[in-house]
Amino acid sequence: MALDLPLPSKDNPVWTAANGFIVRKGDGVIRRSGHEVFSVKVTGDQTEGAFAFMDGMIEPGHGNVPHVHSKEDEAFYVVSGTFEFINGDRKITASAGDFLYIPKGTRHGFRNAGDAPAQLLVFYLPAGPESFFLAYGETDGEPQPWTDEKFNGMIDILGAHNMVLLPTGHDWD
Repeated sequence: MALDLPLPSKDNPVWTAANGFIVRKGDGVIRRSGHEVFSVKVTGDQTEGAFAFMDGMIEPGHGNVPHVHSKEDEAFYVVSGTFEFINGDRKITASAGDFLYIPKGTRHGFRNAGDAPAQLLVFYLPAGPESFFLAYGETDGEPQPWTDEKFNGMIDILGAHNMVLLPTGHDWD
């Protein structure tokens, strides 16, 4: 290819600096929150805070409590199964191959609407909320739902991670 473009000199590090990285299948830090198991694949520490990425397996009928992030956008890609999402005051059903973007300041939540475990990829832009899973996610034992008592004890912790829980009591009716 012979493009007539202005190019940096050959001693410019842009030609040789290998600053990217790969995260292999099976890599990541595994954390469980209730009936969700997430592999934290990429953290803000690895991307200078630009984004974080997690790969989750969600049990049927389970998901997270509707909440809002004050500083981060969140995006989801459904790898398998069917999920119901809350987006403000609306519900959206998403299946394998669907992508959902939630800007900061938007109430949202998800749950696996199917009858088998389902895979969901989660992106945070900028990074930040993944640190909650790393610090407070469980590392062993059988999946157990996180109770209201557990969440009530974490209100200040969630706030420190720019999250506020916003359940209504009939979110999935």
